[in-house]
Amino acid sequence: MKQLKPILLLLLTAALLLTIVLPAAAAEIGGDDVVPGQSDQGPEGEDGPVEPVPVNTSRFLIQDGMGYDLSTQEFFYPVGNSGTEVLANVADGMIVTTPVRIQGATLLIYKDGELWTGKPENITEPGEYVVMAQTGNQTPRLFTFTLVDKASSTIYAYSLPRGMYVITATRNGEDTDHDRSVIPMQEDGLYHVEYEFAAAEKIYTLEINVDRTPPEVQFSGDIDSNNRVHSSLLISGLQDGDVVRANLDGSDIDVNVNADGTCELKQSGVYIITVFDAAGNRSEYGYTIMLYL
Repeated sequence: MKQLKPILLLLLTAALLLTIVLPAAAAEIGGDDVVPGQSDQGPEGEDGPVEPVPVNTSRFLIQDGMGYDLSTQEFFYPVGNSGTEVLANVADGMIVTTPVRIQGATLLIYKDGELWTGKPENITEPGEYVVMAQTGNQTPRLFTFTLVDKASSTIYAYSLPRGMYVITATRNGEDTDHDRSVIPMQEDGLYHVEYEFAAAEKIYTLEINVDRTPPEVQFSGDIDSNNRVHSSLLISGLQDGDVVRANLDGSDIDVNVNADGTCELKQSGVYIITVFDAAGNRSEYGYTIMLYL
């Protein structure tokens, strides 16, 4: 037992020395203190955490085959797997009254079912358009749009393109029935629609006069009950935008409309007179101007 006491004393002394020497050695090897879970780099921005690789956040897809570029405020349409695309200021299915711009790729554009040969950078002719691209042996359909004058007889409803929602819709200044994305336009009247493209926080406006009433004009002269005219034939009551076309004995002739909304036919023969209004409605009349002194 007496022999164990020196041994225990020696062990205690050795343990005490270890508790003093080891921390000091660690300090010399490690340098500055490092807190677990923290980097020894400086503040963020000064050799701080590595930033992710920047990506193009100005573009996004709306639906398969159509996207939007926030920086240019244009819609883009990829052309299959060709790596090319078509840019336009209209979305698929849009109705507009302002010029349309289209560019990119080799385009095939159909207007009212017939191949259109105008300049796609500035489309101003009213009609229903289908835009296709020519790539190799394929001609994929990209998008459609309708360009109308301020008046139209062919629009019965507006179904907004995907991602667009009605803000307000009025007819002749009063609220008209609609849901979130469809505005019925069955009745004649002046429609004013404001709608938002939510993803881009962009607001569009469409104002269109829906008119399906044929034009009414008046005819005067020495006219008998069989529409035979024994004098010149005066047409009056023409409105701004009305167009008069006349066919005389099977041949089309020019008709001059006066500033006061009248025109006069003097040459004898059988007439078919067609009056078109600004909305595209038409009325047709038949008269025969007899020889007269």
